[in-house]
Amino acid sequence: MAKSNKDVERIKSLIARNVKDIVSYEIKNENIGFMTITDVFVSSDHSYCKIYVSFLNNAKHSIETLNRAKGFVRSSLAKKVNMRRVPEITFVLDDSYEKQKHLEELISKEGAEIENLKK
Repeated sequence: MAKSNKDVERIKSLIARNVKDIVSYEIKNENIGFMTITDVFVSSDHSYCKIYVSFLNNAKHSIETLNRAKGFVRSSLAKKVNMRRVPEITFVLDDSYEKQKHLEELISKEGAEIENLKK
């Protein structure tokens, strides 16, 4: 039986809210800085979950530390949510902000060069 979009969004929201709380309050590791969950993807059978995160600073080290703690996060999530199957979790670094910033810099640089050519 296929899940409705409303059910999938509810599950994604439930996972995101609880994982944020687990990382913020239960993991005792100062190497994970300020984290924002930007998106959650859950497979159709709820066996896999990709959680896209961004960090305020030191993103590469923080994502490695977070992925080492994913077993703890999953077991803690299983205690908090009422789901038949708690998915395997993978944390993925969301670098879309940096990519967007870089593209905007390139566009403004090209725009400035075009303006200089017109003069």
